[in-house]
Amino acid sequence: MPKKKPIPVEQLIIPPQDGKICGTICLCQMTLVLSSVAIVYLTVAIYVPSSRVFQSGITEEPVMCTTTRAVNVENCDWGSCGEWCLSKTSGPCLQIYVNLRHNGSSLLLANCTNTANKTCYGIDQENAKRSRCIADECKNLTGTFNCTQGMCVNITDAFECIFTETDPPLKCSGRRGKITCIDLDGLFNCKRGTCEKIRVPYNCDRRCVDIPTRNKNVILLSGDKVYLSQCQRALELESGEEIWNESQDNIMMTSCYNIMNTSRGVVAVDCVNGSVLATNILSDLTNFTYLSYVSIFNTVPLDEKRRVAPPEPDLLIANESRLLINLEGCVNTLRDEYSPAFTPQKTRTLW
Repeated sequence: MPKKKPIPVEQLIIPPQDGKICGTICLCQMTLVLSSVAIVYLTVAIYVPSSRVFQSGITEEPVMCTTTRAVNVENCDWGSCGEWCLSKTSGPCLQIYVNLRHNGSSLLLANCTNTANKTCYGIDQENAKRSRCIADECKNLTGTFNCTQGMCVNITDAFECIFTETDPPLKCSGRRGKITCIDLDGLFNCKRGTCEKIRVPYNCDRRCVDIPTRNKNVILLSGDKVYLSQCQRALELESGEEIWNESQDNIMMTSCYNIMNTSRGVVAVDCVNGSVLATNILSDLTNFTYLSYVSIFNTVPLDEKRRVAPPEPDLLIANESRLLINLEGCVNTLRDEYSPAFTPQKTRTLW
């Protein structure tokens, strides 16, 4: 069979191409496409949010915000934090409300002895064991439980609840127990799988007793911790001004964000609600609930001018405000970084 004659170059519909030129053109086109995508992404995800932050007037000095409530909303118009800014307004979201206030005072406690520290453990919401009623895990519940849509957490060790009225009991054990208790929601008192919903009014106090107050003239509250000691005097850390000493023959009490032992003495940071108590108000032992009550409602201020460790309402900037992780209320990193940001009940933030 005769060989096919090659077609002359001038008769080809598509002339032969130089491989180097084609490769260069493809590389340039790919660079152009990737650059365009990068410019659009950086503009939407980085440049525009950064510009809004710079122009917003946020101060560099952090202030304190305290979480008052967190609400899961199915269809929301705003959220405290979303994972992707392009879809932040669709679907369910978490809405967190906070009280925002200025920072309190920093105090230095000098020559402290006979010190005691008491930690009143609460419920770790992140790691607490949950009983799913639909999985037949509620058949042996005993104690006080906080339930949400059939998911129950045991709060017996942390809270003591006093109540008078309950709803009719529900039997979570047996063949139909998981169906009966699939929608448990609220506070329940359970005994061997039979649960009664606690009706309002009820009172649940922290189960933290036997806090030693004998021979203590300084009491500091810091979250779940109580610091008690016998100190000679208390100074304002910045100015060195003495604001209290043991010769006054009373008890100094305040709530602080953090308490540290230093070479100068005990340093308490961001202290509010400073007050002085008569020595006969406290017995040898007390409980956390009573100390918290006295800290807020005692009428004798530590500083008559309300300048050092002032009442918390004096420092309030905004009440029941929306908390956003940033001005956009969302992040584009897709690393689930917003979860730990909302775990603490108190945190410092810029405003």
